[in-house]
Amino acid sequence: MDETPLFETFELNANLHDRLDAIGYKNATPVQAMAIPPAIEGRDVLATARTGTGKTAAFVLPILQTGRPGVIICPTRELALQVVTEVERLSGLAESAISLIGGASMKKQIQELQDLPDAILVATPGRICDHIDRGNINLYDRDILVLDEADEMLSMGFADDLEYIVERMHPEHQTLLFSATMPKQIRKLAGRILKDPVTIQASGEKDRPPSLVDQYLMICKMSNRIQAIERLLLAWKPEATMIFCKTRNRVEIVADALRPEGAEAIHGGMSQAERTRVMGRFREGRTNLLVATDVASRGIDVDRVDLVIQDDLPSDDDTYIHRVGRTGRAGRTGRSVLMIGNRATRHVSRMEKKVGKLTKMDVPSQGDIDALRLVRMLDELVEIEPAHNAREVLDEAIERGMEPEDIAMKAMTMLLSSKSPGGEKAPVETNTRDNGPKAALVLGLGGMDGISAGAVAGMLYKVGNLPDNCVGRIEMLDKITAVELPESMIDQLVKDLQEEKVGRRFVRPRKSDDWTFAPEGSHPSQRRGGFNRGGDRGRGGDRGRGGDRGRGGDRGRGGDRGRGGFGQRRQGGGGGSRRY
Repeated sequence: MDETPLFETFELNANLHDRLDAIGYKNATPVQAMAIPPAIEGRDVLATARTGTGKTAAFVLPILQTGRPGVIICPTRELALQVVTEVERLSGLAESAISLIGGASMKKQIQELQDLPDAILVATPGRICDHIDRGNINLYDRDILVLDEADEMLSMGFADDLEYIVERMHPEHQTLLFSATMPKQIRKLAGRILKDPVTIQASGEKDRPPSLVDQYLMICKMSNRIQAIERLLLAWKPEATMIFCKTRNRVEIVADALRPEGAEAIHGGMSQAERTRVMGRFREGRTNLLVATDVASRGIDVDRVDLVIQDDLPSDDDTYIHRVGRTGRAGRTGRSVLMIGNRATRHVSRMEKKVGKLTKMDVPSQGDIDALRLVRMLDELVEIEPAHNAREVLDEAIERGMEPEDIAMKAMTMLLSSKSPGGEKAPVETNTRDNGPKAALVLGLGGMDGISAGAVAGMLYKVGNLPDNCVGRIEMLDKITAVELPESMIDQLVKDLQEEKVGRRFVRPRKSDDWTFAPEGSHPSQRRGGFNRGGDRGRGGDRGRGGDRGRGGDRGRGGDRGRGGFGQRRQGGGGGSRRY
């Protein structure tokens, strides 16, 4: 299909056409053009379409057009939340969909089901099965079932859950099954649950990575890959980068090593609140380096990603294509680098038959980085408008007997020194005395909740992704805690902490403009071990190597919350049920 039709040619109601015009949807993508008409007619659909081809609108628009109650099943929480956002965007209604996902409040979801009985349900398999078992949902009243990323759900072990869901739908329900690939197990599932489906192949088995993505191959030992990644980031200066790792443990290792570069981790072992916060920061541009597992990356749709790095050979070709598809979106160019060991080269030769040629590259040397830095600097010089006093400085230098060429050479030397690799890479230490006016963040918990000042600080650094040394004095009373912070950071922290809990209690954050802190070191909480230099956050304190946020403390690898935890928010490590 060389040309796709305009949305205005589809039989959609006036409200939907108005919404499509408002959000700039004009031409349908291939999967939309092929799937929407039969879906509106009530036909079952079996569609192969990779992520990023517009498939969400392909199943959401028919549901909105027909007005029939629908259920959309997604493999991950992130993808489910993204689908809810798209439903609300296409419908123009704020509460037109409900997300039923693990890691979120069951009580809140039950209330939403009662308050919004006609809303579209967007769920992960495990959580909707829990609602069915508890009698919170009757799927018999739902007319349309959508299985999104069905291949991923089967690979994650949700086959039994999907069968359970299908059995509880009305016998005459309509099913729309979308999958990035069409392996045997998907064909078997489709044969059991679809009735005379319209089969669509918008992409899939013949699919390739986006044509605007340059694909590279780097042969590199595992022990050298983090350094190689650091050099790639330094040489290419990408706007936003995603790094894929096979396991949660490897994600944590890589993210920890790249923390000075602003890296954050996302994987299935994290709570939903943590994953939502990390994704929010990445989408908003507050984080530009994301280290992720493949499962957690489903539903990540950020157009500005211009570099994808794969820390190891993926399990199959389709996973490789999905990873690469995170860049080169919306007509933009991108780069993908696959890192492998010597023994894996034979697998790449086979993979190239499907994904296209991978250009071999070496780890950028210091000379390469210097050369690229010079090119960037010269490009910047061309664009710079001379400052009003630049001529005065030049005239003064000439008057002192300096030659113009000598002046230029010395100026270049100063500029190069200011742009040295070490200078670019070094994290900026934030001094609490010079980063703007201070205010108090007040939390609705205190000493009676069994949490230390160091654990509070660790929570704020984790949740807010705060720069080092920005937390000031902490005053902890029995039931409330006040934290001194730069005023510019508090409003965002209040938003980020809304769903945060310590134990069973929400932290209930608020900003206080009239809190008066006691002088440094004079408050009882500070004398007991409050958060100050050499105390909780030092090497021997709560946030240090042996403290609350260190490797052996509350937030460390062996602490109360396992990897990445803090305080008493969760006991034990972070695996959780497989259904979530």
